[in-house]
Amino acid sequence: MKAQYDVIIAGAGPAGSAAAIRAAEAGLSVLLLEKRQEIGVPVRCGEATDVKTPLRFMPFDPRWLHNRIDHFAVYNAQGERVVVPPSSETIIVDRRVFDQALANQASALGADVYASSTVIGLLHDEHGTVCGVRLKQFGTERAVRARLVIAADGTESQVARWAGLKTIPPLADYYTGIQFLLGNLRGRIDPRICEYHIGVESLAPGGYLWVFPKSGDTANVGVVIAADRARPISARAWLERFVARRCPGASILSVMAGGIPITGALKRMTTDGLMAVGDAAHQADPLTAGGIGLGMIGAEMAMQVAAPALQAGDVSARRLQAYERLWRDQFGRMHAALYNMRRILTRMTETHFDALVRTAAAMPLETMSLPDIVVGLLKNHPGLLLEARTLVSTGLLLK
Repeated sequence: MKAQYDVIIAGAGPAGSAAAIRAAEAGLSVLLLEKRQEIGVPVRCGEATDVKTPLRFMPFDPRWLHNRIDHFAVYNAQGERVVVPPSSETIIVDRRVFDQALANQASALGADVYASSTVIGLLHDEHGTVCGVRLKQFGTERAVRARLVIAADGTESQVARWAGLKTIPPLADYYTGIQFLLGNLRGRIDPRICEYHIGVESLAPGGYLWVFPKSGDTANVGVVIAADRARPISARAWLERFVARRCPGASILSVMAGGIPITGALKRMTTDGLMAVGDAAHQADPLTAGGIGLGMIGAEMAMQVAAPALQAGDVSARRLQAYERLWRDQFGRMHAALYNMRRILTRMTETHFDALVRTAAAMPLETMSLPDIVVGLLKNHPGLLLEARTLVSTGLLLK
């Protein structure tokens, strides 16, 4: 490990490794740090993503592909469902292999990559600009300087917080959840359909359950609920109830728990000498909390701004804020609409949502645009009109 780099990246998840790849491609010296003993472990993700985004950063490798998804099914609490195709080609990946492949690609391009290396603080110059990190590696502390630091250390990001970015959302805008990897499911799941189960009163308060097949007999099965509605029944208890009904007799092969902010991206993702990407910047979808591809795109945008900024010798917040504008231009209105849609769903009674699913199930969804779908729903549920105006104003229904 050298004493100084152009870019230090804290966190070797998809966003951190994507940033390292783009930085190395730009000819910058890069240090990619991961606090855990093994990149990609433990898995804290449903492992679903689109195909195209990862292929912008590394070649396809069948070793990180678990499954291909043909359709999504949205269920109400009564078991009725609407089946729709994905908006883009969707796959289930093996995050351990996937994340390590991304980090290895960064290494092949010249980045220095180290696991078991925890960032424990930031360095600042005499003007207060971030200029490196303090890290702990195998019990030894050291300081490493950098012209730019990237916070990619996930939802619990300490690095962004140390830099003064406001990363803590209100409880209502935070999902808490748990996921089981279930086995012994052959004949009880369709391996080409990802399931979402929504029941704001009887299944998952303020959230949803999912079944993401990894093979013909295994699946990631989990739940997220709004953190402010996590009592008196825990997320684990909601998931156990669902599994007992949906997958009785299944084996639990692994368990993971965690949380994720669902606010949409931070208003400020930069400061002097530092940028935040991925979950550290709250770039996950504010409706579903999916974030693999979005984090990688955010990292790409960050380096699109950072590379010329470093070349010009200007890593001030003023210069780096162009990254925030890039993100808002591409995702701002859409994510505002998705955020509002989540709030609409959590306010909706379960009876009302059940009726919506029945109406939508009778519509030829695969041949309809999103505005046409909404118009069709409004004909049968005129009470949605006020909510639809909100979505139009934020851009979700714009063609």
